[in-house]
Amino acid sequence: MARPNGHRSDDDLENNAPPPLRIIVPKSPLSTHRPSTSRFHLRRTGTVLASANYQDEAPGQEPGLGPDEELDARVNIRTTCGITVVDFSEDNMLQTELGNVELIEFLRGTREEWVNVRWINCNGLSWDVIQALAKYRNLHRLAIEDLMNTKTRTKCDWYSDQAFLVLPLLKLIHSEDGNNNYYPLTSFGAGNSGNAPTVGLDGSTIGRVKTLQEYYGGPNRERIQYMEKYSSLSSKGLRVSVEQVSMFLTEDGTVISFFENSADDIEPPILERLESRNTILRSACDGSMILQAIIDAIIDLAFPVVQAYQDTIAELELNVLTDPSVEQSRELYILTSELSLLKSTISPVVGLVSSLKDHRKGGSFTKDLKGVEVSELTKTYLGDVDDHLLLLIDNLETMKRAADNMIDLIFNTIGMSQNESMKTLTLVTILFLPMSFLTGYFGMNFEEFPGIRNSDRFFWKIAGPVLGVTILFLLNGIVGKTVRQKWRKRGIRVARERRVRLMRGGGGRVRWRAGGN
Repeated sequence: MARPNGHRSDDDLENNAPPPLRIIVPKSPLSTHRPSTSRFHLRRTGTVLASANYQDEAPGQEPGLGPDEELDARVNIRTTCGITVVDFSEDNMLQTELGNVELIEFLRGTREEWVNVRWINCNGLSWDVIQALAKYRNLHRLAIEDLMNTKTRTKCDWYSDQAFLVLPLLKLIHSEDGNNNYYPLTSFGAGNSGNAPTVGLDGSTIGRVKTLQEYYGGPNRERIQYMEKYSSLSSKGLRVSVEQVSMFLTEDGTVISFFENSADDIEPPILERLESRNTILRSACDGSMILQAIIDAIIDLAFPVVQAYQDTIAELELNVLTDPSVEQSRELYILTSELSLLKSTISPVVGLVSSLKDHRKGGSFTKDLKGVEVSELTKTYLGDVDDHLLLLIDNLETMKRAADNMIDLIFNTIGMSQNESMKTLTLVTILFLPMSFLTGYFGMNFEEFPGIRNSDRFFWKIAGPVLGVTILFLLNGIVGKTVRQKWRKRGIRVARERRVRLMRGGGGRVRWRAGGN
């Protein structure tokens, strides 16, 4: 008889009874109870948990972020946003400035029938605004998560009734006294809402300008500070800021754009174009043209960045050509690093523009869904944006090669200078080698040495021939090579002079004879 604890009794052993069947029921992953037997329980020994410094989120979470989720550690962004809503058609235009609460009330109203395109531009990221807009246009949960993660890769996602675009914004800014208070170097406004910074899904600070090194530098703050201190632009009081721009295009012509803090740099010129009926942006009444205008304005902000680096690399090139030093290689290395980051930031935008140009409406959707349309007019003007991108990338690549060549030039010049120094020391050593030998010879303590009874002219009679023979023997290769090079150059010069005389004197007759018969 089997006992409750699973062991067999003496009677069972005598009767050769089979052992009792032991059933192990696995616990649910959501259960907090751990089985007492560790033999069948897998433990994550040594795993770095989400609370560590190198991981922002715990693995295995539900993908995406829905608009109905409550405020928690993943959705802790609260800030005051500057929101502009522009409704326009070919005949009318209405611009409305809203705040967070006013936007929620505004979205509850109905859209006017005359409105062909609605552009909602948000300066700042706040969960209540994102939540309201997500419910208003039924934004996809995966797109919402990418929107909240401010370091999403550049891409264009196509959904059944909307398109989602993510791209970086580069601009040149001033740095005051080397601290983190940055002001934009643009002509359209402050570009910073001045709100208290909040933390996004990726752990980065939202609402504060992030420099190029800070955006890509990772958690090592000491390296970021060092690279910014010795940056090629720091001597001019300049920095390069990077932020993420997210945009939605829905099937009914609604465009929703989210900026971290630079909407005031992009919005004014586009609004100026929309206020005039004679502009293509206004007369087209096309939501995809608004996307093209925003992307084009973002790319235009990158041109001052490239020009600032061109000015800096020109100054470094003059310094390297006039007075090369090893310290300049550090500046060039940091410059090369920044140029590589700029290129890796701008290059993916080419793929985003190509995705918009190659998109075909309803290509992957069913007949019941209209899909998002990118007009042929937009594709034509996206070609101009593509040209600007390629120009920026070519300039960055050219500057990067120039910086690498200057690093090679520095070390080659220093190496040649050291070789010249060694050559001079070698010549001095060769000149004094015979005299050192003879001086040591005549300075020996011999009992009888008739040579020391003569004058110093006797020494030079011996030292002169010895010195000549030594120089000819040790410098035979150098002297012979120099003589041969001079002889070849003389022959080339004589041949060139003879050819010039023939061209000036009898060149016409020679050409006539060559062309005759």
